[in-house]
Amino acid sequence: MKEQEIGTLRKTKKPQILSNLKKGNFFRTSYQFFKDWDERSDDERENINPMEKMGIYCIVFSMLEDRLETLWWNCSYVHKWNVIGEWDDDEKRYVSENGRPPYDWEHRNRKIPQPIRTTGRFRNDLLSNGKINQRLHDKIHNSEKDRRELIHRNMFFMKDLKDKHIKEVMSIFRELDKLVQKHKKGHPDLLGK
Repeated sequence: MKEQEIGTLRKTKKPQILSNLKKGNFFRTSYQFFKDWDERSDDERENINPMEKMGIYCIVFSMLEDRLETLWWNCSYVHKWNVIGEWDDDEKRYVSENGRPPYDWEHRNRKIPQPIRTTGRFRNDLLSNGKINQRLHDKIHNSEKDRRELIHRNMFFMKDLKDKHIKEVMSIFRELDKLVQKHKKGHPDLLGK
């Protein structure tokens, strides 16, 4: 068995290359994990192992991030947003002012340049292009602020993770998922593949 190197996961291009069936299975399993937790009594939910609660939160947030990225990527492709910029050697970054929309093959393979693959970029572009409203933008932003503390410093803030954090993230995920489905139905010629 070949040993996998640490730090190379981002080079494998997953989950972008997963088939819709495999990706759907991951979503169903993740949602079932959330649902099993949500169906517990208030007492049971409050008294589970904090690491298990953190795991549920991480899974649900990952689902939210995927829906946010999917909505942004589909909108940037369909509506021809100039999101892929030219690489600026002096600045050592992508400059999007002179950018271009994603090409068809980039969209199919989810070839989003690493420097622009951020939830902040996604929500700001969606807001400025009228695809989400200010309320949803702010809910995502506030959840991102909590996520930074809860996930990156979880040994210090694990006890601060409350049911409301998990439920809020799931609520945002559902709202984004509806927007993804609505957008896909509105553009079956480009997104119905």
